[in-house]
Amino acid sequence: MVTYSKSTESIGEDNTDGHIAYAHFFGATKAVGNYQIVFQPFPFVPFVGDNSTTLNFSILDSNNSNVNNVYAALVIKEKNTGSIVGQIPYKFYEFSDITFRYPFQNVGNYVVTFEAKINGDPKYEDNPLTSNFDISVSNLRQIIPFDQLMLYYVTPSTAALAGIVIYIISKKRTTTNTTTTTTTTTNKKQAS
Repeated sequence: MVTYSKSTESIGEDNTDGHIAYAHFFGATKAVGNYQIVFQPFPFVPFVGDNSTTLNFSILDSNNSNVNNVYAALVIKEKNTGSIVGQIPYKFYEFSDITFRYPFQNVGNYVVTFEAKINGDPKYEDNPLTSNFDISVSNLRQIIPFDQLMLYYVTPSTAALAGIVIYIISKKRTTTNTTTTTTTTTNKKQAS
Protein backbone atom coordinates (compact mmCIF):
# COMPACT_ATOMS: atom_id res chain seq x y z
CA MET A 1 0.00 0.00 0.00
CA VAL A 2 1.27 3.45 -0.79
CA THR A 3 0.17 6.91 0.15
CA TYR A 4 0.87 10.11 -1.70
CA SER A 5 2.26 13.22 -0.12
CA LYS A 6 -0.14 16.15 -0.54
CA SER A 7 2.71 18.60 -1.04
CA THR A 8 4.05 16.60 -3.99
CA GLU A 9 0.97 15.79 -6.02
CA SER A 10 1.89 17.21 -9.45
CA ILE A 11 4.13 15.44 -11.94
CA GLY A 12 5.04 15.55 -15.60
CA GLU A 13 5.12 18.29 -18.21
CA ASP A 14 2.27 20.28 -16.65
CA ASN A 15 4.15 20.54 -13.36
CA THR A 16 4.47 24.26 -12.67
CA ASP A 17 5.38 24.26 -8.98
CA GLY A 18 8.53 22.14 -9.27
CA HIS A 19 7.24 19.25 -7.12
CA ILE A 20 7.51 15.63 -8.08
CA ALA A 21 5.00 12.98 -6.99
CA TYR A 22 6.42 10.39 -4.61
CA ALA A 23 4.68 7.27 -3.37
CA HIS A 24 5.42 6.23 0.20
CA PHE A 25 4.77 3.04 2.04
CA PHE A 26 1.94 3.15 4.56
CA GLY A 27 2.34 1.26 7.82
CA ALA A 28 3.84 1.53 11.29
CA THR A 29 5.43 4.96 11.69
CA LYS A 30 8.04 6.18 14.16
CA ALA A 31 9.46 9.66 14.56
CA VAL A 32 13.24 9.94 14.79
CA GLY A 33 14.56 13.49 15.02
CA ASN A 34 12.97 15.50 12.22
CA TYR A 35 12.17 12.37 10.23
CA GLN A 36 9.42 9.77 10.09
CA ILE A 37 10.32 6.15 9.42
CA VAL A 38 7.51 4.05 7.94
CA PHE A 39 7.65 0.25 8.01
CA GLN A 40 5.40 -2.11 6.07
CA PRO A 41 6.17 -5.81 5.64
CA PHE A 42 4.65 -7.75 2.78
CA PRO A 43 2.86 -9.99 3.35
CA PHE A 44 1.63 -8.29 6.52
CA VAL A 45 2.39 -11.47 8.47
CA PRO A 46 5.38 -13.09 6.75
CA PHE A 47 5.62 -16.87 6.47
CA VAL A 48 8.68 -19.03 7.09
CA GLY A 49 10.66 -19.75 3.93
CA ASP A 50 8.67 -17.33 1.74
CA ASN A 51 11.22 -15.92 -0.71
CA SER A 52 8.84 -13.13 -1.73
CA THR A 53 8.80 -11.53 1.74
CA THR A 54 9.76 -7.86 1.60
CA LEU A 55 10.48 -5.40 4.38
CA ASN A 56 9.57 -1.95 3.09
CA PHE A 57 10.66 1.37 4.59
CA SER A 58 10.22 5.05 3.81
CA ILE A 59 12.15 7.94 5.32
CA LEU A 60 10.09 11.12 5.22
CA ASP A 61 11.21 14.61 6.16
CA SER A 62 9.15 17.18 8.08
CA ASN A 63 7.25 18.05 4.85
CA ASN A 64 6.23 14.40 4.43
CA SER A 65 8.51 14.15 1.39
CA ASN A 66 11.11 11.56 0.47
CA VAL A 67 14.67 12.04 1.62
CA ASN A 68 17.21 11.74 -1.20
CA ASN A 69 20.64 10.11 -1.30
CA VAL A 70 20.72 7.79 1.70
CA TYR A 71 22.76 4.77 2.65
CA ALA A 72 20.59 2.18 4.37
CA ALA A 73 21.12 -1.14 6.13
CA LEU A 74 18.99 -3.63 8.03
CA VAL A 75 19.63 -5.83 11.06
CA ILE A 76 17.19 -8.58 12.01
CA LYS A 77 17.25 -10.00 15.55
CA GLU A 78 15.24 -12.58 17.45
CA LYS A 79 13.13 -10.60 19.88
CA ASN A 80 13.54 -12.95 22.87
CA THR A 81 17.26 -13.64 22.64
CA GLY A 82 18.53 -10.56 20.83
CA SER A 83 20.68 -12.75 18.59
CA ILE A 84 21.23 -11.47 15.07
CA VAL A 85 19.66 -13.75 12.44
CA GLY A 86 20.21 -11.57 9.40
CA GLN A 87 21.98 -8.47 8.17
CA ILE A 88 21.76 -6.51 4.97
CA PRO A 89 24.79 -4.20 4.58
CA TYR A 90 24.70 -0.50 3.75
CA LYS A 91 23.82 0.34 0.18
CA PHE A 92 23.19 3.65 -1.58
CA TYR A 93 19.58 4.55 -2.41
CA GLU A 94 18.68 7.60 -4.46
CA PHE A 95 15.23 7.81 -2.85
CA SER A 96 14.24 6.78 0.63
CA ASP A 97 11.48 4.32 -0.30
CA ILE A 98 13.54 1.20 0.32
CA THR A 99 12.66 -2.47 0.01
CA PHE A 100 14.68 -5.34 1.45
CA ARG A 101 13.97 -8.96 0.55
CA TYR A 102 14.43 -11.33 3.46
CA PRO A 103 13.15 -14.93 3.75
CA PHE A 104 12.67 -15.74 7.44
CA GLN A 105 13.81 -19.25 8.37
CA ASN A 106 11.99 -19.76 11.69
CA VAL A 107 8.64 -18.98 13.26
CA GLY A 108 8.87 -16.36 15.98
CA ASN A 109 8.98 -12.73 16.94
CA TYR A 110 11.71 -10.51 15.55
CA VAL A 111 12.97 -6.95 15.74
CA VAL A 112 14.07 -5.31 12.50
CA THR A 113 16.44 -2.39 12.97
CA PHE A 114 16.50 0.02 10.06
CA GLU A 115 19.63 2.17 9.82
CA ALA A 116 20.10 5.11 7.47
CA LYS A 117 22.92 7.59 6.86
CA ILE A 118 21.49 10.72 5.27
CA ASN A 119 23.78 12.75 3.03
CA GLY A 120 23.76 16.44 3.95
CA ASP A 121 22.31 15.95 7.45
CA PRO A 122 24.96 16.88 10.04
CA LYS A 123 23.46 14.58 12.68
CA TYR A 124 22.79 11.49 10.55
CA GLU A 125 25.48 11.68 7.88
CA ASP A 126 28.11 9.79 9.92
CA ASN A 127 26.01 8.35 12.76
CA PRO A 128 23.03 6.42 11.41
CA LEU A 129 19.43 7.21 12.14
CA THR A 130 18.02 3.98 13.62
CA SER A 131 14.52 2.72 14.19
CA ASN A 132 13.28 -0.62 15.55
CA PHE A 133 10.10 -2.40 14.49
CA ASP A 134 8.59 -5.64 15.78
CA ILE A 135 7.47 -8.33 13.36
CA SER A 136 5.98 -11.81 13.83
CA VAL A 137 6.61 -14.67 11.44
CA SER A 138 4.17 -17.57 11.06
CA ASN A 139 4.31 -21.00 9.55
CA LEU A 140 2.06 -21.40 6.53
CA ARG A 141 1.67 -25.08 7.44
CA GLN A 142 0.16 -24.15 10.79
CA ILE A 143 -2.77 -22.67 8.96
CA ILE A 144 -5.39 -25.42 8.77
CA PRO A 145 -5.08 -27.25 5.43
CA PHE A 146 -8.25 -27.53 3.34
CA ASP A 147 -8.67 -31.31 3.80
CA GLN A 148 -8.37 -31.04 7.59
CA LEU A 149 -10.72 -28.07 7.63
CA MET A 150 -13.30 -30.14 5.73
CA LEU A 151 -12.78 -33.33 7.74
CA TYR A 152 -12.70 -31.90 11.26
CA TYR A 153 -14.85 -28.77 11.04
CA VAL A 154 -17.07 -28.46 7.96
CA THR A 155 -18.28 -32.07 7.70
CA PRO A 156 -19.33 -32.43 11.38
CA SER A 157 -20.98 -29.00 11.33
CA THR A 158 -22.89 -29.87 8.16
CA ALA A 159 -23.96 -33.23 9.61
CA ALA A 160 -25.16 -31.57 12.82
CA LEU A 161 -27.08 -28.96 10.85
CA ALA A 162 -28.66 -31.65 8.64
CA GLY A 163 -29.65 -33.59 11.78
CA ILE A 164 -31.32 -30.50 13.25
CA VAL A 165 -33.20 -29.82 10.00
CA ILE A 166 -34.39 -33.46 9.80
CA TYR A 167 -35.52 -33.33 13.44
CA ILE A 168 -37.49 -30.11 12.89
CA ILE A 169 -39.14 -31.46 9.72
CA SER A 170 -40.07 -34.77 11.40
CA LYS A 171 -41.44 -32.94 14.44
CA LYS A 172 -43.48 -30.69 12.16
CA ARG A 173 -44.85 -33.74 10.30
CA THR A 174 -45.70 -35.44 13.60
CA THR A 175 -47.50 -32.30 14.79
CA THR A 176 -49.34 -32.02 11.44
CA ASN A 177 -50.29 -35.72 11.49
CA THR A 178 -51.50 -35.46 15.10
CA THR A 179 -53.58 -32.39 14.24
CA THR A 180 -55.03 -34.11 11.15
CA THR A 181 -55.86 -37.27 13.15
CA THR A 182 -57.47 -35.22 15.94
CA THR A 183 -59.49 -33.21 13.41
CA THR A 184 -60.63 -36.37 11.59
CA THR A 185 -61.64 -38.06 14.88
CA THR A 186 -63.52 -34.95 16.00
CA ASN A 187 -65.31 -34.72 12.66
CA LYS A 188 -66.31 -38.43 12.83
CA LYS A 189 -67.66 -38.01 16.35
CA GLN A 190 -69.67 -34.95 15.31
CA ALA A 191 -71.04 -36.79 12.26
CA SER A 192 -72.31 -39.71 14.41
